[in-house]
Amino acid sequence: MKVLFPFVGDSVGGSHHSVIELYRELRKNDIPSFLVVHKKGPLTLFLDDIGIPYEYMPIYNLAGENPNIFLIFYSMLTNFFRIYRYISCNKISIVHGNDLRINLTWSLPTRFSRASYIWHQRTTLSNSYYWNLINILADRFVTISHYVHNTLPSNIQDSKKNLVLNPFDTLTIYDKTESRYHIQSTYNLPEKAFIVGYVGRLVEWKNVDSIIKFLSAYSNTSLYLLIVGTGKDKYVSNLKKLSNNNSIVFTGFVNNPSKIIAGLDLIIAPSNTEPFGRTLVEAMIQKTPVLASRSGGHMEIIKHELTGWLYNNGDVENFITQLENIMNRSEIVEKVVQNAHEFSCSKYSSFKHYKNIVNIYHRSNN
Repeated sequence: MKVLFPFVGDSVGGSHHSVIELYRELRKNDIPSFLVVHKKGPLTLFLDDIGIPYEYMPIYNLAGENPNIFLIFYSMLTNFFRIYRYISCNKISIVHGNDLRINLTWSLPTRFSRASYIWHQRTTLSNSYYWNLINILADRFVTISHYVHNTLPSNIQDSKKNLVLNPFDTLTIYDKTESRYHIQSTYNLPEKAFIVGYVGRLVEWKNVDSIIKFLSAYSNTSLYLLIVGTGKDKYVSNLKKLSNNNSIVFTGFVNNPSKIIAGLDLIIAPSNTEPFGRTLVEAMIQKTPVLASRSGGHMEIIKHELTGWLYNNGDVENFITQLENIMNRSEIVEKVVQNAHEFSCSKYSSFKHYKNIVNIYHRSNN
């Protein structure tokens, strides 16, 4: 069995971290696996930095970059023979796609080759009739949460779809005192500050602006917000315009977000359409409290006041109530954090994810 993970390369997000965890487990268990990247940029820089090898295969007209259905088919056909030859020449047996553009571009040539295609769906799908067509493009469909799983087209047989929870490094736990010092010294924050953080991509559907607005309505001079991540210049610029005081710090891209997360007093996840919520699990592993909007995949991870806290989406008063509960009830916070750590380490291990995915690979090859 020889597994290939193709990537676009223009971003680094949760899917990339998940695949890297899976890639390492596959290699550890002597299953040949490889990465291909189509565009040089954030992902190639990240892979170079952490020492993960990849092949650069430039493709600029990926299917799905334009939502027009005819342009999607045109791009699929334009890249068909090049990808088909690559799969055949390298004797790939499994192609595992983790991005919509990759799935639309690689699935058809893979199906015409002797390889099997795994379509990993990491975001929710709309109710458009066109999604019914993807049933013929993949051997198996994998989803990351019930929230995502329930949006798969109804014409996909149950035998072809699997819900597999994302993998995490549950063994690397950072020293919270060292991480805290790193944050304070790097970003020049006061020693007694209460530091809350958002960690993730800066895109509109993540609702990062809501955190800024909510905290602006809460007058507490000891509270600071760290926004960790990157996004399109225009959106980031708009966020910075909302942040008209020195208590909000934009860090840009951080290579090792878990080290930052370990030193925070609280992680906030504001999206109301989050497919999963990777940052929440990363925080649980590092024993950092989590506060998330009561929506989407968040509700599959957090049990309110048991493994974290939930607030009503868009409700500033409820948000502040939950924030104050976390800031002022240290004994309860300690219990919740410990529950969350035990829950996350038992449920989201890399090895468990690896075993589930490899079982799917074997069933796809039969």
